[in-house]
Amino acid sequence: MITLDKIRFIESQCINPQDAIIIRLLMEGFGIHELVYLKKDSLDVESQMLTLKDCHGIKRQVTVTKRCLDLYQSAVNQTKYVVNNGYSPSRQLSINLRDSEYLIKVSLQDFIANQSMITEMDSVVLRTIYMRLRRLAEFFKTPELIHLTSIKPQLKEIAYA
Repeated sequence: MITLDKIRFIESQCINPQDAIIIRLLMEGFGIHELVYLKKDSLDVESQMLTLKDCHGIKRQVTVTKRCLDLYQSAVNQTKYVVNNGYSPSRQLSINLRDSEYLIKVSLQDFIANQSMITEMDSVVLRTIYMRLRRLAEFFKTPELIHLTSIKPQLKEIAYA
């Protein structure tokens, strides 16, 4: 089973703020389905309140940690995604992220690859989140990371520690 210390370590080693915020939000008790609908303006920086909306438009507000606030702002501002967490034997490869209203941005390749199968942008974002978790799990040799949401209830109690 993956430990909270291991998850924190992975988060701290993420080159991409987009990856780090996914892990941070999961650690703070949010579900992947909630991350899909987060927008750039979902976070009130002054109050540290994150407004979540689900697919039905139902809202709830949650106070987030300072670390989450900082990562959120970095993720919103990220325009290039560094592939393989910055490790490449030959050269560092990065791809452009599409500007969008969503917190989790997708690359043009992610969008085009899914365009024929998926008609809703939220589905593309969800698939992108899962792909990023899978890549991080492979990179850090931690297959449990892919199933982070299944252990979220256990982490929720200690994530603020």
